[in-house]
Amino acid sequence: MNLQIRLNNSFFYGLISLCLFIKCSPDSSTLEYVRSERNADFKARIVVDSTMIYRNNRNNGQLSVDIKYKAVLLDSDIDSIEWLFPNGNPESSKETLSTSINYSNYGTFNSKLILTKVDTVNLSNIYSYKDTIEMSKPIEISYKENNWSSFVTNDDANWLVLPNNQNVIIRENQIFDNSSPFEAYASFKGFNNKKLKFSVDYKLTYKNPLNDNLTQNPKIDVLIDNLKAFGVSGVSNDKYFTQEFIVDNLNDFDFKIKKYPSISTSNWKLSLTASSTTLTDIDIALYDLVNQNKIIGYLDLQQASTSTETTSYKALLKTSINGTVYNFGIKNQSIVLDGDPITIKPGSNYKIIFNTEDSLPKSFEILNESFTTIPVSIENNEYYIDATFKKLFISVEN
Repeated sequence: MNLQIRLNNSFFYGLISLCLFIKCSPDSSTLEYVRSERNADFKARIVVDSTMIYRNNRNNGQLSVDIKYKAVLLDSDIDSIEWLFPNGNPESSKETLSTSINYSNYGTFNSKLILTKVDTVNLSNIYSYKDTIEMSKPIEISYKENNWSSFVTNDDANWLVLPNNQNVIIRENQIFDNSSPFEAYASFKGFNNKKLKFSVDYKLTYKNPLNDNLTQNPKIDVLIDNLKAFGVSGVSNDKYFTQEFIVDNLNDFDFKIKKYPSISTSNWKLSLTASSTTLTDIDIALYDLVNQNKIIGYLDLQQASTSTETTSYKALLKTSINGTVYNFGIKNQSIVLDGDPITIKPGSNYKIIFNTEDSLPKSFEILNESFTTIPVSIENNEYYIDATFKKLFISVEN
């Protein structure tokens, strides 16, 4: 504080405490009152060490964030200052140019600096001028994910956290036994029914992309508890997108990610009967393209063709339910129950695709190895998709 503050503390404050809005005059028979006025021209500002604070504590109300405040006074004759820190600890402070305040919650926090000048025209008239200085930008404390490895998953082998611990990849490199999605979640507590804004970056990366295969099937869902916040279908390959959403009235909740498998094992099989009597039937495993109404299979039928060897295969699509075997074949270019077998020539690698409707096959297409952009090895399947997440932020909205 400057010298005038100390002088006024020894004289004028004593006089003000006795005379503020009461009789104030050396002549007790004369009544004069202090005039208290607001002056909006005080020159000062509030300085803090940072206005954007990130923490990774998932239990709101259990934070400990210290913010250093400093008052920069550009007027040389300020006589008194008072700080106000709503929702801070402490909530106020007096007669100090700098102080440290602790916050224990996520949110936006303003502070105010109340300045007072005291002036006297004569002993019968004392003037008190006050002004309130507010921060140009409030303090904002938000959640930032930097510990993806702490998420609970149903398959840790598919949850790859990068060395910075701020990026995570949900890998896909195997055939699933069923269509149950991969799940990962983290629990958050104590947000006192606040409105929260979420922001997260994500991308999908195709292991072996095809230009005509960026299908619109569901791939990712993000949920707050069991409420779907947003879903991801078809997007550009290997390109980050930012998704923002707001959820009202949240207290304790789970932030959950679901990654749907692109391909899973199927109950369907392709039964091949060779035209040669020397070869036995072959059952080819098929796979469901999850949420795409397609069944695919890979056929390795490379072999020399002579007059004494197999010249063709007869193929039927089969499945068995409760002991009953169902055979589907071709009729009028469609796949129907008890239709005729599909004729497939040996000597090549193939990929066969059955299109389904109501979970039943309706049509098919078969592609051989001359389609160089079509992989025929399940290890290089074009349907595998990795999902990457980063920059998960959560902020409390006013």
